[in-house]
Amino acid sequence: MGDVYRELMLIFDKSTEKIGSSLYHYSGFFVDVGRLADSKSQQRIKEYNFCKSFNCPPYPSLKQTPAEVVDDFLIIEQEVLEYQKQLQEEKK
Repeated sequence: MGDVYRELMLIFDKSTEKIGSSLYHYSGFFVDVGRLADSKSQQRIKEYNFCKSFNCPPYPSLKQTPAEVVDDFLIIEQEVLEYQKQLQEEKK
């Protein structure tokens, strides 16, 4: 697994595009991308999708929502928006 992390860091260091996009495009050459995200990250993505799909917050109030959850959701949202933007540009 150390080799994988070294390759990921190399992508991160040499990337000329958004990091999420770079990882998406290049990680498949050397790792099973289904195993790239740990179970906690996969669960967080599922939580995000559920909240987005059903328009419900992850916790009863923003005050009760841990900062880590807010940060994770913001990162996921940013990556989703960037991916959608790329799809739109490819259609042109």
